[in-house]
Amino acid sequence: MDKSNSRDLVISGSGSFSGGSYRNVKINGEGKFYGDLDCLEFRTNGVSEVSGQVRAKLVQVNGQSSMKGLVESEEIKVYGGAKLEGNVSYLDFKCRGSARIQGNMNGDRIDLEGELTVAGDCEAESFNGKGAFRIDGLLNAGVIDILLYGASSAQEIGGEVITVRKKGFKSFLKPFLPMFDAKLEAETIEADEIYLENTKAKVVRGSRITVGSGCEIDLVEYKESLNPFKGAKIYEHRRI
Repeated sequence: MDKSNSRDLVISGSGSFSGGSYRNVKINGEGKFYGDLDCLEFRTNGVSEVSGQVRAKLVQVNGQSSMKGLVESEEIKVYGGAKLEGNVSYLDFKCRGSARIQGNMNGDRIDLEGELTVAGDCEAESFNGKGAFRIDGLLNAGVIDILLYGASSAQEIGGEVITVRKKGFKSFLKPFLPMFDAKLEAETIEADEIYLENTKAKVVRGSRITVGSGCEIDLVEYKESLNPFKGAKIYEHRRI
């Protein structure tokens, strides 16, 4: 991505612009773009709206941003609020605010300390979630480590190692998270190694499974071991 001959674009007031190729784009006020954007860095400190695709090395949202097309970026950082209406491709996705994805997510690392909503599937090498999320499709990652601060859900969860623990609210998360019980709900959870707290699921399947306090599982299927804690509800279990 050679942008040595491209120009920077800094918006301090408000304005509308066509898409195109830039080096760095920075919005301190309010900016609207009509068309695809191709740049090194796209930063929103105010309010931005892109009616097109965004391709960048860095996308950072400190204010509010809406992007209506595909987003491809090595790094995506959300410290405010982001609404991404297309598919999202990334290496590192960091959310410290609120991110709403209306397509699929696919990349390497997700680091969540806030609220994440995904209308499609979410795939990563690692998913580190400290907050609340809703994934309408599949959450799939090699390592999934979830610390619940609010109500979370996914249709299916799959990986190699899955850990789900409950934690109380922190003050910096309260503006973003719904004030419900910190519980994870899923139709199916499947991995080699599974540790669960405060989880409600129809089927949990794996090799070594620990079902901790606050869990309600309809069926557990395990290959090697099942370790239920006191207070965990397992209505049916079988070795496979």
